[in-house]
Amino acid sequence: MVTNVSCTVSNCYFWAQDNICSADNILITADKVAGAHSTMALGQESWDNLVEKIGETPSPSMAETACYTFKPR
Repeated sequence: MVTNVSCTVSNCYFWAQDNICSADNILITADKVAGAHSTMALGQESWDNLVEKIGETPSPSMAETACYTFKPR
């Protein structure tokens, strides 16, 4: 299991010194799915329910993926 996740999105609530993501859980999904669920807040739903609702999200490239954990600072 990876314990350090690098992140350069400095306006995210979870962004920490040295470009580290400080979130306890991280969800990455395909852009098309993130767009369809963009109004859903992680605090409103458990991780398990959210992952089950989204399901598998194959993506043809790295450029078409999104960090669903983002929360504006």
